[in-house]
Amino acid sequence: MNKKIIAIIAELIPLISAITSYTLIVAGPNTSFIRGVITVTMILAFFGFVFCIVGRKLAKEEKTVRVLGVFDCITPLLVIGFYVVAIFSFGL
Repeated sequence: MNKKIIAIIAELIPLISAITSYTLIVAGPNTSFIRGVITVTMILAFFGFVFCIVGRKLAKEEKTVRVLGVFDCITPLLVIGFYVVAIFSFGL
């Protein structure tokens, strides 16, 4: 495989993980399997900056990788913001 394709796939992982976890949280069914998937996807979304670094190492000059890298750096902020909203909703 091409380094560019590998970098794009690596950079898409946190974005897809964030979307999946938010969708599963809002969807409603609460089984142990769904909770496990939410946990894994939230962890992958939280470490989005790691995927940004990996993508930049593989394909430095690609514009697609740069744009996805910006989104990867935003995903940890979204995860933190989600947990802040959850804490405030419980009234702590």
